[in-house]
Amino acid sequence: QFMERYSYESVHLFLNQIAIGLFGMTLALASGMAGNEVLRIVTSAFSIIFFLFLQHLAMWKVGAQDRLSFDLGKLKKNYMIPIWMWLLSNSLNFLLAILISLAMWFDVPALSAVGGVAKVIELIVNGMYSGLLTINIGGAPLNSVWFMYFLVTLPALAVIFAAYVLGFNNVRLSRKNKK
Repeated sequence: QFMERYSYESVHLFLNQIAIGLFGMTLALASGMAGNEVLRIVTSAFSIIFFLFLQHLAMWKVGAQDRLSFDLGKLKKNYMIPIWMWLLSNSLNFLLAILISLAMWFDVPALSAVGGVAKVIELIVNGMYSGLLTINIGGAPLNSVWFMYFLVTLPALAVIFAAYVLGFNNVRLSRKNKK
């Protein structure tokens, strides 16, 4: 029943991620080719904010629709729904993060090849983070730390959960224009 009701919106969340990932990767590559690290970080931050805004809009709508079903007695209140939707929409991210992590941990040629392909796919899917992941901390870029590939999913979790709860409770973060 969950898949029937929420699979379309979960795919919508993932497609938003790919679109903004490509957008963010393009901006990071352009600013990197220009040799401007500050611009790369700023464009990456902008891309992330835009991505999270789109996630908020999609999930607010789901929460509002579920509230209508709840009011009609067709659905029980369940704040696990946005968490399950986040897990579903980020399942490819988790698979990629696992493959990249295994390639970083173990020096096996076949695993390194798989990890390399996973990094390319991850760059496309999470391109909005690529500018921030190039920041050096302690002499190593963040994209060389295995757990960063898991951490990049957490902002979406926070926004997806909060937006669903706000939509379910009909709380808007902006005002509608009144004439």
